[in-house]
Amino acid sequence: MANIYLARVRSDFGASRLVVIKEVLPHLRDDDHFADMLIQEAKLAAQLSHANIITVEDLGRHDGTLYIAMEYLEGIDLRDVLRQCSKRKIRLPLGYSLTVMCEVLRALDYAHRFSGHDGQMKGIVHRDVSPSNVLLSFDGEVKLCDFGIASVMTAEGVDADTIEGKAGYMSPEQARGEAIDTRSDLYSAGILLWELLNGRRLYRSRDGMALIDVAREAKVPALREQGLMHEAKLHALVMRALSTDLDERFATAAEMHAELEDYCVGAKMLVTPMRLGRWLSEHFEDDRIQQRRARQRAVQVLDQGPLLIMDPISEASVSSSDAGRRNEGSPPSSREPSPAKAVGVPLSRRGEENAEIRKGAVPSAIVAAIAALLLLLLLRAMGVF
Repeated sequence: MANIYLARVRSDFGASRLVVIKEVLPHLRDDDHFADMLIQEAKLAAQLSHANIITVEDLGRHDGTLYIAMEYLEGIDLRDVLRQCSKRKIRLPLGYSLTVMCEVLRALDYAHRFSGHDGQMKGIVHRDVSPSNVLLSFDGEVKLCDFGIASVMTAEGVDADTIEGKAGYMSPEQARGEAIDTRSDLYSAGILLWELLNGRRLYRSRDGMALIDVAREAKVPALREQGLMHEAKLHALVMRALSTDLDERFATAAEMHAELEDYCVGAKMLVTPMRLGRWLSEHFEDDRIQQRRARQRAVQVLDQGPLLIMDPISEASVSSSDAGRRNEGSPPSSREPSPAKAVGVPLSRRGEENAEIRKGAVPSAIVAAIAALLLLLLLRAMGVF
């Protein structure tokens, strides 16, 4: 769906900070329907401000390219944590798993209840509560990202493989294409909890069935017994979240959070963020070092000269009268320059940049080939494949 860059935002007074920029892929940005949906969802997500939610800092266009600027977090997503644990034959301790889920439910509770400046509930549904969207910092923070962005995945032009890849964490009503509400996110959270307890995926393609068909069927095996304290209570909680009957499912994220937190307290499994951070640092120190080295290289590249300057578009620069049908995110010709500029380089770029590349003397096709090669090297260094 997007190319991901590490960027630095600088103010006129020299203050700077790192952000992540998601640049929508060309074949999607040229789809007006897709772009309009993405802009609307990103605008809504940008209003969210919570300790457990990645902040959307800006939405804009640069030379026709649609991008989203987001908070940068030094850490690792839950998918990679589980993948690396499996590879290294270690297990994410249950107390840490339950603590992560408590924090995810706090994020969902805030978003589901969010009211705008008019005091009206916005009815925000995440639609993609999955391990790749749960970010864990090495300081023990747990943050949910990409709120609402998954709704654009059904837009025309998005390939079936991308949608299929999201199906493993869909509620049955979402997989069937029916209208959904906040309880769909709770089902997805239930899938996460089931997998953390069982140590394997809940939905898998089988007997020639596509993953999305398995999600529509929504058959949930019983949780395996592990001799945990008050285990029946925990299993009942998970199965309630995974109920196909909406009326039997938890009504709110707050209700599910309260029951899970009560279990953690009673079973003495509640873990502080600092302990979670220490555990992550202890087991993923190599990943942390690689991230910092890659970040330092990227910052060095930025210091050597801008590869790309993006002029962020604030919501204030788009009048309310033309925000509806106009190609939103395109800068009005009369607007004043934004006071901050983001200078970005691909997160995959490694080493020092060639001077000719910085000056734009090398054809774009060669630059793209070099960037692809560097991405491959970085992914291999991080043990992705």
